Amino acid sequence: MPQQPHETVALILRGVIFKHTEYQSLQEYLSAKYGFKKVKEKKQAVSEIKQMIPANHEKIVFEEEAKSPIVLEENEKKMSLLEIYEGTYLEARISVFIMGDVIQREDIVEGASGEQYSIFTAEYQMMKFVSRSGYSLQRLIEQMVIDLGLEIKSKEWVFHREGVNKLTTQ
Repeated sequence: MPQQPHETVALILRGVIFKHTEYQSLQEYLSAKYGFKKVKEKKQAVSEIKQMIPANHEKIVFEEEAKSPIVLEENEKKMSLLEIYEGTYLEARISVFIMGDVIQREDIVEGASGEQYSIFTAEYQMMKFVSRSGYSLQRLIEQMVIDLGLEIKSKEWVFHREGVNKLTTQ
C-alpha cells in the first residue's frame, strides 16, 4: 500500500517591518496573541544607540505638525539572531524562524495633548513560516497585516513533497 505524500510549505518573508504601541516585537505579539512558544534562540548584539531629542515646541511652523506626535527619545538595538517559535493557527502546526539582522527601535513620543507613550518598531531581515498547511500560513500572514499593518518587502513560497513513491511490503 503506498504511503500518502506529505507536503511541507514554507513562506519566506524579507524586509518585514513591525510597528506597535503595546508589543515590542513580532515574536512578543505571536506569543501573546496566538500562544507561540520559543524553542530556540541564538542572539548576538551588534550595536545600541540611545538619543534624547529636545522637544522645542516653539519651532513648530505648520498647524499639522503641531497635532502630530513629537519624538522625545530614540532607543535602537541592532542584533543578529536566530529564533524559532512553534505554535498552532487554524489547527495547523506552524514553525516561525526569525533569521539575520533585526533592528529594534523604541521611540518615546509626546502626543498633542501632552501624554507620552512608546512606539515600538522592529525591522526583520528574514522570516520563514513553515507548516503542512499553506492555507493556514496565508491566513496568519493576512491577519497580521490587517491587525498590525505589517509591511513586507517580498514573499516567496516554497513547497517540498515528502514520502512520494515509497511502498511498504508485507
